[in-house]
Amino acid sequence: MELARYICVIGGKGGVGKTTSAISLAHAMGKHKKTLLVDANLSTPNAHIHLGSPMLKKSLMNALKGEISVQEAIHSHDSGLRIIPTISTVRDLKMLKYDKLKQAIRELEGHAEIILLDTAAGLNREAITAIEACDEALVITNPELSAVLDSQKAIQVANELGKTILGVVVNKHGEHRSELKVNEVEKLLDLPVIGVIPYDRRVKRAQYFKHPVTYIHPESKASKSYEQLAGLLLGKSYFESTGKDKTLYHYLLRRLGLG
Repeated sequence: MELARYICVIGGKGGVGKTTSAISLAHAMGKHKKTLLVDANLSTPNAHIHLGSPMLKKSLMNALKGEISVQEAIHSHDSGLRIIPTISTVRDLKMLKYDKLKQAIRELEGHAEIILLDTAAGLNREAITAIEACDEALVITNPELSAVLDSQKAIQVANELGKTILGVVVNKHGEHRSELKVNEVEKLLDLPVIGVIPYDRRVKRAQYFKHPVTYIHPESKASKSYEQLAGLLLGKSYFESTGKDKTLYHYLLRRLGLG
């Protein structure tokens, strides 16, 4: 069995749709490979709330405190999404030893082929620890100057830690007329934009119903964009298994400078 891929979803500031994107991307990837979403935002976790489970007895925090194994914190959502949520208190955070996060994440080897970590906004200790626990990083930003400039710092940290940066995803594209163009985002970050998620009201509707948009509105523009991004990240095997046009795969590889 191949070793799992550990991918962290990073972004410099809050409000860019990082958690929403992590949920939708994990669900889309999970249709083709065994995928596990981990809410590594220890101080302000929201993934479980997005999915309609505000009260859970077993979460990542219980594993970090040594009360359960990290595998016991795996939950299955009605959509089919597999997730390790986090529920924390101020006391938990005061007592937490952050190094335990890296150990817990690596103990998931063999339980998924893709392990996707939703990280905290900013560059505090918990965000950096989550990046350290992964091998690859995916940058989520909005086409707004402040969001893009904050992403630069997250990218710098990932680079300094020796992580492979897969590229940039521009979320909520087309929401405002004054927003940055995709090529401007690429120039500012000196990285390829490998995914563009259009602003789509059905994303909010999916949140209301506590489901990934890729599950409840699979034909929406946002869902199709997440599916395309999932295909790129999964590589050639995705296009072979779905029968999709491989020219897209090779085009995206060229965009990344890999083909």
